[in-house]
Amino acid sequence: MTTELYCKESVTGAAEIRSATLKDDCEFVVVADHQDGCPGVDIDKYMGWLEDNQWCIGIIYVVFGPIIALFGQQLFPIVCAALVAIFILGLVVSISLAFGWMVSTTGTIVVLVVGLLLGVIAGALIKRHIWLMVSLLGLIGGFFLGALVFSMIAAASGWSAVWGWWVINIAMAIIGAITAYKLGSPVVLLGTSFIGSYLFMRAWTLFFPGHYPSESEIMSNPEELELDSIFWVFVGVFAFCFLTSACVQSKRAVVHEDLDKYSSA
Repeated sequence: MTTELYCKESVTGAAEIRSATLKDDCEFVVVADHQDGCPGVDIDKYMGWLEDNQWCIGIIYVVFGPIIALFGQQLFPIVCAALVAIFILGLVVSISLAFGWMVSTTGTIVVLVVGLLLGVIAGALIKRHIWLMVSLLGLIGGFFLGALVFSMIAAASGWSAVWGWWVINIAMAIIGAITAYKLGSPVVLLGTSFIGSYLFMRAWTLFFPGHYPSESEIMSNPEELELDSIFWVFVGVFAFCFLTSACVQSKRAVVHEDLDKYSSA
């Protein structure tokens, strides 16, 4: 039997049969209308593929991480706006994955659209206020530092309470924002070196998965976290990259004029 399915979005239950004919006295051909016949993108399929091929995200991190770490002060407005947009999108997606809001195609689309809109709006708005850019950069750097600190605590002690992840991250984010607002350029130097190095390190954790916990894993399955010695290798890579990039930026001493004016004010 051959079935020819045509698009009709209003039909979601049993298909509406247009015709059923016998072809060549040996094969039935059924023509029907149903929502499944409508063209569309299988988000679940692509999200599943992305989850199984996280190296794609790793390539983005490994390319842009060093740029942020080595040229953060020089490209400050662009780097900061992009980081804020990506940070908000990533945070929305991580929270949504942890709470199961992306298990369906509709949920995934809504989450991605909302996260993207919030990220773009935030990135565009902060470019108008240099003090806000500096503060948010410190906030993002502090948040990433909190995530790293929590991961190190979990690896060393086995303690991985979700509330602890939030408390440490939020506390470090607030400290980072206040410090950046007050000190300006020095914190931007350290913050961009830190964030870029962190992204570069996380790229390798995606190339070699299973040794470093993702944010969604921490929030959804903290009791199943198992960190081995390779985790500390990643931490060592991060520390080396952070110190190196901070020294490079400090010696180059190339600061964007907006950031220089803010620091001089």
